[in-house]
Amino acid sequence: MGGEDDESEDERAFCKQKWWKKFIIVSAGAIMNLILGLIFVSVLTCMDDLIGTTQIHSFYENAVSAESGLEVGDEIKKINGTRIFSSRDLSYSLTRDEDGIYEFVVERNGENVTLENVKFERKTDENGNNTIIYDFVIVGVEKTFFNVISTSVKDTVSIARLVWLTLFDLVTGHYGLNDLSGPVGTVNIIAQVTSEAATTGVGFDMIVYIMALISINVGVFNLLPVPALDGGRLFFILIEEVRKKPVPAKYEGYIHAAGLALLLLLMVVITFNDIRNLIIN
Repeated sequence: MGGEDDESEDERAFCKQKWWKKFIIVSAGAIMNLILGLIFVSVLTCMDDLIGTTQIHSFYENAVSAESGLEVGDEIKKINGTRIFSSRDLSYSLTRDEDGIYEFVVERNGENVTLENVKFERKTDENGNNTIIYDFVIVGVEKTFFNVISTSVKDTVSIARLVWLTLFDLVTGHYGLNDLSGPVGTVNIIAQVTSEAATTGVGFDMIVYIMALISINVGVFNLLPVPALDGGRLFFILIEEVRKKPVPAKYEGYIHAAGLALLLLLMVVITFNDIRNLIIN
């Protein structure tokens, strides 16, 4: 775009526009990714027989969570301080915990009740990975136009927030390098799911979910305030508005170049890890 990376005397050039116009232009690509993700999630929601809520319908036999405080009819609001927007938040919030003891905030009889020391049965596989036994059933409601739209928006927000939570977990050491997947690993996963869907006739919903996950991930990741990403450019636009003058293009270019080099290095490392995992597995 004229005037985006250099100076221009054209009044229609990017560099001549007001800061809010620049903001809209730079963020448009990421926003379109989020909208596309919302469309995929809407398709996924329409494929479900019922729409899941965050209210407990019933418990399985000998449910550990029922013995530690949860009751039928409880509407789950928070798990370990994390707000629960939709049923998709439940499983990830449960898997993020390491000691198997949770703090739930539920709405019960019109009041918020805090339940400490809620537990679930956990099984450990041969590799030492813990699996939580999800021992209750949530309430499902019939689909309507309005609750499909509402649920789709909530699920999109949940997936977008999942990106931030995952980044936080990476920084804090909850996940390691082996848990990351790049283009090679993602294509391999899509190929496996597509093959399963073609041979068994099931799994199409998983393909739609992966496409939604990828699209929303790209949108959110591009909005991170990291040099070389759209979010990095947005950050400089905000600085320009605060300072009432732009950062010299030369220095901004140096910062974006350094950020791009680091991102490329990270991509190489993750791609190498993907290939190594393919060979080993």
